[in-house]
Amino acid sequence: MRKYQLVSYPKSGRSWIRFVLSELDLDKEIKFQHDQFEFNDGDMPPHDFDLERRLEHYAQVEKLVYLERDPRDVMVSLYHQVTGRFDDFFHYTGTLSEFLRDDYFGAENLHRFRGMWAELVEQLGLLKVTYEDCHADMAGQIRRLADYYGFDVSDEAVHRAVGEGDFDNMKSIEQSGEFPKPWLRTRNDAPKVRQGKVGGYRSALAPEDIAYLNGIFGILEDDA
Repeated sequence: MRKYQLVSYPKSGRSWIRFVLSELDLDKEIKFQHDQFEFNDGDMPPHDFDLERRLEHYAQVEKLVYLERDPRDVMVSLYHQVTGRFDDFFHYTGTLSEFLRDDYFGAENLHRFRGMWAELVEQLGLLKVTYEDCHADMAGQIRRLADYYGFDVSDEAVHRAVGEGDFDNMKSIEQSGEFPKPWLRTRNDAPKVRQGKVGGYRSALAPEDIAYLNGIFGILEDDA
């Protein structure tokens, strides 16, 4: 078992962090995973929400970071991944509104995942990082990660790596097809790096769909 791990729900901004860490030559030390919620298997295996099994399993990991993102942005981005990069796996033809309510892909599953991981973070004392905090201060969050994992890296190196992780630069690298690893390459002519916005759901979702997600995730209208 890899002693350093980073867990997130798909489309929570992991590729950005992973790219910056790759610029620091640290990504190879970390297992990046989605806790079996990969959404890349056309057989659509049933979701597993077994908290007790996870408590036992992840207690054996020396250092684990949990990455979280505004669930409304996650759902929009996941829809584009399922209907774009993974279209050959799923052939999903529903609308975005239908996707949010889908039994397999929909928001109820993300809600359960977030609740489960809130318990894991609390009970196991894990480090939680948010995509929104990364947007506010990526260098500060990479510093937190490096210190938590125990990596010896200078502030100068962190700032240089964060600069290389600029979204326009990442898009250019992906489109060039020259990145050495498959997680930053186009697939089915669909990009991995799409928008990378905070709050992009507002222009993608109808008001009734935003209200639906706010209800699922317990988000007050004043916080939306």
